[in-house]
Amino acid sequence: MKTDIKTDIWRKFEKCQDYADKKQLVSKTEKNWNFYIGNQWKGMNTNGETLPMLNFIKPVIKYMVSNVASATMTARYKDMSNTKELEQVYQALNHYWVQSWEKSKMKEIIWRTLKSAAIQGDSYVYWESGDTLKPPQVLANTDIFFADENTTEIQEQEFIIVKERWNLKAAKEVAEKNGLSKKEIELIGVDNETEKQILNKAEVEDKVTVLFYLEKDKDGNVRTARSTKGVVIEPLEAIQGESGDGKKLKALTIYPIVPYIWEPVPNSARGVSEVAQLIPNQLELNKTLARRAAATAQGAYPRLAYDANAIENPEDLDKVGVAIALNGGNAQSINQMISYLNATNISSDADKLTNDMLQLTKDLAGVTDYAIGNINPEQASGTAINAVREQSQVPLAEQASRLYQWVEDISLLWVDLWIAYNSDGFEFEYEVELEEDSVNMQTGEVGQAGQKVMARAVITGEELRKLKPTVKVDVSQDNEWTKLGEQQALDNFLQTGQITLEEYAKLAPDNSPIPKEKLLKVAEERERKKQQEMAQQQAQLDQQQAQLDQMNQMQSQPNPDEVVDKDMLLDMLIKKGVPEQDAIELINQNV
Repeated sequence: MKTDIKTDIWRKFEKCQDYADKKQLVSKTEKNWNFYIGNQWKGMNTNGETLPMLNFIKPVIKYMVSNVASATMTARYKDMSNTKELEQVYQALNHYWVQSWEKSKMKEIIWRTLKSAAIQGDSYVYWESGDTLKPPQVLANTDIFFADENTTEIQEQEFIIVKERWNLKAAKEVAEKNGLSKKEIELIGVDNETEKQILNKAEVEDKVTVLFYLEKDKDGNVRTARSTKGVVIEPLEAIQGESGDGKKLKALTIYPIVPYIWEPVPNSARGVSEVAQLIPNQLELNKTLARRAAATAQGAYPRLAYDANAIENPEDLDKVGVAIALNGGNAQSINQMISYLNATNISSDADKLTNDMLQLTKDLAGVTDYAIGNINPEQASGTAINAVREQSQVPLAEQASRLYQWVEDISLLWVDLWIAYNSDGFEFEYEVELEEDSVNMQTGEVGQAGQKVMARAVITGEELRKLKPTVKVDVSQDNEWTKLGEQQALDNFLQTGQITLEEYAKLAPDNSPIPKEKLLKVAEERERKKQQEMAQQQAQLDQQQAQLDQMNQMQSQPNPDEVVDKDMLLDMLIKKGVPEQDAIELINQNV
């Protein structure tokens, strides 16, 4: 097998990788991950000792990621042309966006992406197909390469290469499926590209490096291919359908890759890691701890010094109860022959330096007690806590803003994927809540207001290709202290009578500590009893009115001038069980 055969794609990859090697991309990324997971003494000469470590990097990164990722986001499609022609299509796509977001587990993807970006400096998600209901791949920054590393906008790249590790058998099957000859398939062999992988470099099965290649043609259409070192196993072609007359339809125009940059750098496609900025302080803290540990150990276990010429059995010096043989001299001079070295006292400055370094690092990162929730909620209101947290979020406002843009970019990409991969259109079902009572004309089923039912949307390929969407991202905070503030507001509304118990239970969030379902049942039982009491009162009034009508009829006289004895009527009504005040009102109304 010839090993010197290289495809054009592979040559481009080698050029990109040479640049990455010069920038020490793999070694720096691996170092950042080691410091995050706690393998912080790796590569340092420790003389085989297990040295102390206080890993503050991991909780700092976890706090930052959770701070940014805690927001709940929803995208809404709108028509850039502000026409009403496709209004229903956009409404349907909004429902499909929700389905895609939930089924592709994008909430989890956000956390993984932000965590990787904070550690690596940049992270990427990419969709291999047009199925947005499946989770995308989260790429390490060491597995993606750009034509121009100085271009900050990914959609302006001439080409992008994603490095993948495939099972050898699978790679050969794809090559055979695409009509490659046996001779060409023989060029696909196992390689040892694992040295460029971070952390886990071991592989269980035989694998081969496969390059996923993306470029844009002169019309802006995305073309993709896959290549091993010696052969292209998937030919370069655009993703687009055809009409019935063979005319090419709209192709994919957006690279199906969306980057998240933690800290942008001018004239660079990559970002700066938060971990990289924390490493110097972490190293100094670890060294200080190691020095303190060594000094403490020396004080607890002082080193023994002795006269080698005067002691015949020095190997027994550390044994309990063993006699020491002296070579010359006498027992009185033993202290001159054997002594312990006094350890130097540890300066209090070392302890202060450790605490100050740790506290200043946390403060600069915005990791205060209030920010991470190390407070007693009984001593501070949810509103006050949120105010402090919002202030602590200011250093991460830039990262939060980029997350919103990231969601917007993904939403626009999804539309492009739907168009490119569904030339004939598509249909789907989605859940809606009825605004009023209605009847399904097809099934005859009666739906009540507030009830959730399934609806079907059918979007044609022609309608898809007419779409010119813009995206609006709605953001709401989702953290424990925001929930606490909301809960306290609801409590106040209930206590002041501004809302009912039923409204209180309905307005409370699903993850509220209050028993929503039980409260709703209590509210329903109260409403049922209230309706029963009102029905009983109405029945009593009706009965009283009937009795009064009967008495009026009995008291009626042919002489219109005859005066009705109201006192007698009142006495009769009271004897029949009618409350006195109600009886008086009935008499005044009818007599």
